[in-house]
Order: sequence, then C-alpha cells, then structure tokens
Amino acid sequence: MRLNFRFILLFVLFIAALAGPARASVVFDVSEGVQPANVGKITLTQSGANSVIVSVDLLDGYGFLNTGGPHTPFAFNLTPSAGGLSISNFSTPLNGVYAFGTFSLNTGGGDNTPFGSFGVALDSTAGNGSGNAYFGDLLFTLSRTTGLTLADFVPNGDGYYFSADLTDGNNTGAQAWKEVSQVPIPAALPLFLTALAALGLFARRRRATA
Repeated sequence: MRLNFRFILLFVLFIAALAGPARASVVFDVSEGVQPANVGKITLTQSGANSVIVSVDLLDGYGFLNTGGPHTPFAFNLTPSAGGLSISNFSTPLNGVYAFGTFSLNTGGGDNTPFGSFGVALDSTAGNGSGNAYFGDLLFTLSRTTGLTLADFVPNGDGYYFSADLTDGNNTGAQAWKEVSQVPIPAALPLFLTALAALGLFARRRRATA
C-alpha cells in the first residue's frame, strides 16, 4: 500500500511537536586576563521570550571575589538597557548566598579594569580578598519585562561581552570574554534534518515508481 505524501508530512510535524521547542544557546569559553584563557565557560540559554539562563562554569580552584578599586565579581552589557531587568532561580550558589557574602544584581553596572565598564553587574557583600571569595560556579536566570534574547548581550566599548574578578587563591585579577566560541545546535534540529531527508527519499521513490 502506497503512503500518501501529505500523511507523511503530518506525521513528521507531529513528531517534531512532541520534541518540544529547541532552546538555542551560545557559549563563551576563551578569556583573557590574569587567569588561564580557559578558566571559565559562560553559557547563555534562551528560556522563553523574556528570559535567559546564565551559567558560569569555572575551573576547579578558581573563584569570584572583590579586590577593591574598579572591579566587580561579574559584569556584562545588555541592549538597549537594563531597565526592567530582574534575577531569579539563583541556584548556584543557592539564592546567591555563600559563606562570606551574597550576590545581588546591580543594574547600574560596574568596572573591571583593564577591560572597561559594563552596564550590568553582580555585586557581592563579601569583604575584599581571596579569603572572602566564592569558589564555585554561577547559575541564575535573567528576565526583562520588555523581552530578553541572546542577541541582547552585546560587547562594551572595548569589545568585551563579560568580565569577572577572579582568584586562584593567590593570584587575583580581572578576566574578560570577547568572542562567542560556540553556537550549539538546538536539540530539535537533528530531528528536522532527518525528517527532511526522509521526505526527500520518499519523493524520489514515488517518482521512480510513477
């Protein structure tokens, strides 16, 4: 029995719908500064029209700190502005709280010399120095009432997307990420490519038997 082309197409669309919407993401994993170039991987993942999940994964033994002066633990830029921006689902560290302080969103921004100024920052209530550092990763969600997408994360005037004040327990200093390193393939894309290939094969076989 010959299958109808329209039935095949509807079946493919049904399978795609079951897969759910793909979550696009971008990765920054090459940095420059006092610490090694691969000290941290920053992953941005779209979560609906108004939110982006931010993950900062540091190498073991490195942490975020305050060193005083024009430095902030973590900072970045958004376009057109940080108006209506909020932070939620702060799970690493839980609720932004660690042994020596608490991380909080600062929409007034901050500096990380020599990498310039940034429009949005995470501040910490901890005292200065490696003894008050947070040795771990960051995982939280940013939301903006007017919408927030991956494309809204932009470089500052010096070309840097993100910066951080980092320590290895001894050496401290600013670190910055300048270029997108990877654009992972959305999870649903292989399904669509397979479906298109199957439809093409079906069409060729149909022409051959006509």
